[in-house]
Amino acid sequence: MKIQWVPSLKLKEALAICGSFSNPGKMPCHGYALPAQRCRLGSFLQQLPKAICHYCYALRGRYVFRKVQAAMERRFDSLTDPRWVDAITTLIHRSEDRYFRWHDSGDVQSVDHLVKIIQVCKNLPRVKFWLPTREYQTVEAYRRLGGRIPSNLCIRLSAHLIDGKLPLAYGLPVSTVSARNVGVCSRIHSCPAPKQNNQCRNCRACWDRSVKIVTYHLKWTSTGPRRNKR
Repeated sequence: MKIQWVPSLKLKEALAICGSFSNPGKMPCHGYALPAQRCRLGSFLQQLPKAICHYCYALRGRYVFRKVQAAMERRFDSLTDPRWVDAITTLIHRSEDRYFRWHDSGDVQSVDHLVKIIQVCKNLPRVKFWLPTREYQTVEAYRRLGGRIPSNLCIRLSAHLIDGKLPLAYGLPVSTVSARNVGVCSRIHSCPAPKQNNQCRNCRACWDRSVKIVTYHLKWTSTGPRRNKR
């Protein structure tokens, strides 16, 4: 028999532990942002011109504002707080979101971090969660230790390079960024946001585990590529 999660923290207490959520304009829900500079693999890939992380939107725009950076650092510091799972669960529960995105900036830091994220997902089975990540080995370590991914969580492995090889060997949903027009393909879902004022609107493909491949278009400006993420 599954034990139903019961809130143990007040809203003010939860906010004091991990701070408020991010609110990406594109998304139909809140997100959880960590500093992109804290990405383990991503911080290396940011130095490679062919890497998707080289164009990461979380390294520019409002993400570099001092207050935004301070809020993300606060969230990063909170990961070791023993009340983190309850605090995050409380905030998502109070938001009444039916969808949630992990890491519109940043990535998984460790197996322990992933375990905590998955516990939050288990606490809220009615919420659909999406976790894009380039930390393939962290996810594999979790699974090899006997960990299971709950049905309401879509862990989507992000390719490293623009138009590069897809990480399909792990058997999980994947995503990539393309500089080309991929056209119509039954195996690939092309993100419709560029044709929808850069918004998800009714699309929920990223949260859908049955959608095996999602591709996002790399945006270009007259001076070169705009920074994009997964």
